[in-house]
Amino acid sequence: MSVLILNKPKGLTSFQAVLQVKKLLNLKKAGHSGTLDPLATGLLPIFFDESTSFIKFLSNENKEYIASFVFDISSNTQDITGSIQHHNDSKEINKNTFVETLELFKGKSTQTPPKFSAKKVNGVPMYKLARAGKEFAVEPQNIEIFNLELIDYDYPKFTFKTLVSKGTYIRTLGVDIAKKLGKFCCLTDLQRTSIGSIKLKESIDINTLKSLDNVSKMKYVKRIEEILRKFPKVSLSSSEVKKFQNGSFVRVEDQKMHNECFVFFKDELMGYGLIDENKNLHPKRVINRRN
Repeated sequence: MSVLILNKPKGLTSFQAVLQVKKLLNLKKAGHSGTLDPLATGLLPIFFDESTSFIKFLSNENKEYIASFVFDISSNTQDITGSIQHHNDSKEINKNTFVETLELFKGKSTQTPPKFSAKKVNGVPMYKLARAGKEFAVEPQNIEIFNLELIDYDYPKFTFKTLVSKGTYIRTLGVDIAKKLGKFCCLTDLQRTSIGSIKLKESIDINTLKSLDNVSKMKYVKRIEEILRKFPKVSLSSSEVKKFQNGSFVRVEDQKMHNECFVFFKDELMGYGLIDENKNLHPKRVINRRN
């Protein structure tokens, strides 16, 4: 039940990055959490084999990014990989005005995802529909900006660091900030620096991974429970293990939670389950390790 914390390079799709890691580690099955566009770099956790069933939990974590933009150009993709349009605008935004505008975007709000994104409409990624020239509706979604800090400002360029909730599109955030100022802008660079408690310093890049022997590679592989440190946990007694593995509910009288949780026997992850209002733990995913 393992995860590799990859520092994805620019130019690769998330899927291409997974294929390379899969080959390097000789994996049968692998998947990633949180799609990064080819333009983006940074954290891309890659889950192996049975671990892929835990991807959804990391996807729900808050994420931190460092993003760079340039004013007075726009793109159909909201980044420099799309069809670029230049806007002649002599109006220069001063730094103080820009910082004040950033403050307006902190907190809870709604955001309309970009049409060129991996978000799906009726099971089809929106970027495929957009590339095909098809018309489709995009519904705004609830987001939260926990932190938004200006790192560099040299008009027409700016860079900020932001901590955001699941489902927040950083290029759209930049475009919306510019729109608030009566301007256009376009994403030029993006790096994901954290996901939940995982930091960029814990990651490894593909070139380094290629240079390591098999034993050294495994030093960058983490257990699921290390990655999802804050996820609720329940411990089973030896008499409850088989019951849980066989799909039966287990009573958890001393638990206050009413939600999904990891299930352990001693230090061994057995799977995850859901605790109902009657304090019954129902198996949702079982890892059959014990005989």
